[in-house]
Amino acid sequence: MNLVRKPIDLLIFWVCSLWLLVMVGAACWQIISRFYFSSPAGVTEEFLRFSLVWLSMIGLAYVAGQRKHVAFTLLVDGTPKHWRRYWEIMIELTFLAFAVYVLIIGGLKAVNMTMMQLSPALRLPMGYVYLAMPISGGLLAFYSLLNCIQLFLKHISPAPHMEEPSQDV
Repeated sequence: MNLVRKPIDLLIFWVCSLWLLVMVGAACWQIISRFYFSSPAGVTEEFLRFSLVWLSMIGLAYVAGQRKHVAFTLLVDGTPKHWRRYWEIMIELTFLAFAVYVLIIGGLKAVNMTMMQLSPALRLPMGYVYLAMPISGGLLAFYSLLNCIQLFLKHISPAPHMEEPSQDV
């Protein structure tokens, strides 16, 4: 499983890191053009807004794939240790359902409805902005399936939020 996961993790990590660097450069240019040239670059604000959407969506899939997402532990904390793996499988199946029904199916509908609308500054079809949803959904579904398989085969440890508390005093 790690043979499949590692290259995709690495690719997403580097793409998001480089894209964040580009966003910082665009924000710096926006500040410089506004204060030093008294002519703010109009496209950078829209570019940054759309980039933040993409970065957030891809980052959501990456964090869920790493199993470092925020989780409610109210039910899990009170369950015996041998049941926790089953709770984690249920959480991954919930992520899978969300990825398929909301992000992929809903995202494709949003892409189809907005492909003819153009953004004001960049003149970019808005469908490209909404394309982040089905792509992120595909990545999230992929990671959820991998995590379910690994949990079922007991090849990964419980998520950090579900580990037994340490008894060290």
